[in-house]
Amino acid sequence: MKKVTSFLVLAAALLVAGNAHAQLGINIGYAPDNITTTAKNGNSNLPMTGFFAGVNYNHTLSGNIGISFGAQLRYNTKKSTTTVLSASETTTHTQLLLDIPLLLNFAIPFGNDASLALYAGPTLTYALKGNTNISENVLNTSNNINWYGENSNRKQFDLLGTFGAAFNYKNIRLFGGYRLGLLDLDKSDNVTVKTSGLFFGLGYKL
Repeated sequence: MKKVTSFLVLAAALLVAGNAHAQLGINIGYAPDNITTTAKNGNSNLPMTGFFAGVNYNHTLSGNIGISFGAQLRYNTKKSTTTVLSASETTTHTQLLLDIPLLLNFAIPFGNDASLALYAGPTLTYALKGNTNISENVLNTSNNINWYGENSNRKQFDLLGTFGAAFNYKNIRLFGGYRLGLLDLDKSDNVTVKTSGLFFGLGYKL
């Protein structure tokens, strides 16, 4: 993980140093996340609704080949309610993450104003916060579970394999893709936790 972090920091420094040839963009989008837990007693999935916003620099390496470095905040949430007679229990999961993608891209131009770009590369992710709140209406109680507390087995760092495509028209960018978690996010030996999900977004090149 230290090697991956150092590599991304170095790439960021190179892009900043050559920012005269880089183009800044801002992005927002929809990114549902699926957290899959594999254990001896069975598997489970936690599908979460996700949204993101961030910035990126796209630096031209040669011709139509470029490399994009950025940072974005991603927010995930999932809420469910179980009701028996007049008693109900509501469970709300929330998570806030910082993503740092480093994506190699290849653009296919269509005239002077439009292009289709294919991209792929690693994304380093750090979970800033994760929480589960369980509340019930009979005794009016509420319990919070910190995903990354002292006694938690959850890991905050993840490395994602990211790939997708983007359609660019003048300053507007429509993009989508898929991200796949490459690391086990559980510290215990008999449980494996990984993430995956599609994403779709809208960008504007400044």
